Amino acid sequence: MGRSISRIAAVLASTMTVSYMDTLISDQEKFVYHEAVEVGGVTVGLIQMAMGNDAEENIRTAGEKVRGAIAAGANIICLPELFYSRYFPRHTGTDVAAVAETVPGRSTALFSALAREHQVVIIVPVFEEGTDGRYYNTAAVIDADGKLCAQYHKVHIPQDPGFFEKGYFYPGDGYKVVSTRFGRIAVLICYDQWFPEAARCVALEGADIIFYPTAIGHPTAAEPGEGNWQDAWELIQRSHAISNSVHVAAINRVGLEGQIRFFGGSFVTDAFGKILAKAGDHEETLIAQIDTTMNSAVRDSWGFFRNRRPETYGRITVPFPGSDGTFPSLRPGDTPRNRGFHMPAEWEYHEAVWLSWPHNFQTFPRLAEVELAYYEFVFRVHTSERVELFVPSAVIHRKVRSRLREMGVDLSRITLHTNEYSDVWIRDYGPTFVINRALSKTALVRWNFNAWGGKYEDQVRDGKIPVMMNRRLNLPLFEPGIVLEGGSIDVNGRGTVLTTRACLLNPNRNPALSADKIEEKLREYLGVEHVIWLNDGIVGDDTDGHIDDIARFVGPSTVVCAYETDITDANYPSLHDNFEILRQATDQDGKPLTVVKLPMPSPVSDADGRYPASYTNFYIGNTIVIVPVFDDPHDADAIRILQEQFPDRNVVGISARAMVEGYGTFHCGTQQQPKL
Repeated sequence: MGRSISRIAAVLASTMTVSYMDTLISDQEKFVYHEAVEVGGVTVGLIQMAMGNDAEENIRTAGEKVRGAIAAGANIICLPELFYSRYFPRHTGTDVAAVAETVPGRSTALFSALAREHQVVIIVPVFEEGTDGRYYNTAAVIDADGKLCAQYHKVHIPQDPGFFEKGYFYPGDGYKVVSTRFGRIAVLICYDQWFPEAARCVALEGADIIFYPTAIGHPTAAEPGEGNWQDAWELIQRSHAISNSVHVAAINRVGLEGQIRFFGGSFVTDAFGKILAKAGDHEETLIAQIDTTMNSAVRDSWGFFRNRRPETYGRITVPFPGSDGTFPSLRPGDTPRNRGFHMPAEWEYHEAVWLSWPHNFQTFPRLAEVELAYYEFVFRVHTSERVELFVPSAVIHRKVRSRLREMGVDLSRITLHTNEYSDVWIRDYGPTFVINRALSKTALVRWNFNAWGGKYEDQVRDGKIPVMMNRRLNLPLFEPGIVLEGGSIDVNGRGTVLTTRACLLNPNRNPALSADKIEEKLREYLGVEHVIWLNDGIVGDDTDGHIDDIARFVGPSTVVCAYETDITDANYPSLHDNFEILRQATDQDGKPLTVVKLPMPSPVSDADGRYPASYTNFYIGNTIVIVPVFDDPHDADAIRILQEQFPDRNVVGISARAMVEGYGTFHCGTQQQPKL
């Protein structure tokens, strides 16, 4: 090895003559230079920048910084990951379709012109809307003639607190090494950097430089328990440089976005892991000249490629079970959240609504009146979304179908499923639907059902309904292993869930689980980050305080809250307490909630006691909101207030006076199936 070591020593010695020009300032831009040998040299420019809320302004700023890097002599210039927007995957469920662009498109057009004019290579990372309708985290490589020569789609997609990318980006299916005017380069994006297999693949394909456009920072002010992420981030990429004998250029963003502080620290390392140039934690353009002839010197000396044993690496390429590598079969430890699913808000578009037809006289003494309410509900909602309706027998199947036909219902939009069940409360015994929009997949969460703490032994069997539904739907099925009813939770689809202590912490549900453990389950199986706990429910509620009788999200940060103005009413203390909790609560971003009071109807009661009548038990359809009304003076006020919250939907009331005697109304009796 003597001669090889001497060759490396000569190259390394030449790169140790470093001159930093920290004081060179041009306008608002700071440039940090590293000078190296000129033999086989190429100058790279890394644009480390902060992103504001205005995409056009970010693009304009990036263009100015690229021009500055060109003036400083850069041949290959790379922008950070998702350079023209703030880092939107900090939360789940954000609608970011408007941020996406095509490739070629707005950004590539601008930088193609710059590349052609100045004869440079520019790497442009964008949020791409592909021709296949999918959304990708993409790096477009533009050669020095201004032509788009490659698009790389990020292969490894993370799903961690603050970095919820699986619901936004469809994963790529391979790596690309691009021959440019200034050498053969590969682009891997952010999370790819933690996978040595990706770096090895592009090195074997002949990459001289690996660029890693990145968006990484600490998700909270506290240092993560496993240690400093910036140190690990730098170390893993230096190791890629060493083990593959390639130069590495890592580009990060800076600034505070929500709770994430992006730490910058962009750097360039040589083919033996030595840091040639490194940025601080502020906006900078890092300029470094590198000598790619060092790659072969290190590789030949250490024999990292020629001494490989590929025949022993078979385990690395064994695929996960499943028909598609982008979505392997569910494995132990998988949850909706770590697979990129979340529960969407109810106002998001539905594929269908699921109901169970009323038939139980014990639940509904005035069954005929309840059936009339259901006929009207189906009539009103079926033009908004498809109706999937359970019926308990062939006789009732024929009766319901015939009556709906007489009413003029479009029966092509109604599917009747004949199946045994005890009662109508499918919100509680049915599954929760969760979605992954990036993969266009829906899944089910099947909670354990014990009939509201063991109150109704004959209704426990309804817990089998999710299995019945999935025989038709054939969706991935997650099972948390805890007791929970759908009426006990309400989400904003962006990372926050409302629930109550009276229900979820009741010893008749999950006595072995603390509030912290319950929150952990909610995070993992609903895809939320933030839990808002209210206290007690309303009088007469046999569910021990379901949230859908007291407070509901009607917008990402707006809640309607049942409020009793009569201080002598039994509901006044708990509803006033819940209102005050909500007034002081925030959403997942720390934004205070807007809390809208919704009146309570006058007490609905008979000789058997008071029933849980509440206007918050409304159902939000695609084009309609159906509100339970009780022939009460407050009915009109409730409809008016909800119409103000849903100006693009028709808000209608349907009498629920007979139905509430079964201790629930329309929200309790429905379960929405979201549309992708």
